[in-house]
Amino acid sequence: MVNEFLLASVHVGWRWAHVLLGIFFLVGAIWAFANPINAFWALASVIGLLFVLYGALDIINSVAAREISGTWWLGLVIGILLILLGFWASQQMFPARAALLLLWVGFFALFRGISEIVIAFELRSRQHR
Repeated sequence: MVNEFLLASVHVGWRWAHVLLGIFFLVGAIWAFANPINAFWALASVIGLLFVLYGALDIINSVAAREISGTWWLGLVIGILLILLGFWASQQMFPARAALLLLWVGFFALFRGISEIVIAFELRSRQHR
């Protein structure tokens, strides 16, 4: 009963925000199709900001899990690398960073997957003890 009430109030009360956000994204998509190079650099800057924030959260999370996990240092290294990459991706002076940024995103996904698998196996081994 409470969930239905909250869902109905959010749906009706925030409808204007959904419409406004939809218009904002539509204008952004049209601008991106009209200026693809500028859109790429804008996205690279936003990705840089997200990398800095995500790296800071990884560092905080790994330091907090230091006593629980033996692989806490893996999150610390990834967090530091993400912060460095975030500052590098946000600068606009090195044009070849486009290819390097795309490669890094691919390698980041690969390394993130490997680290998650290692953590999963560690948690499973601790569960059996």
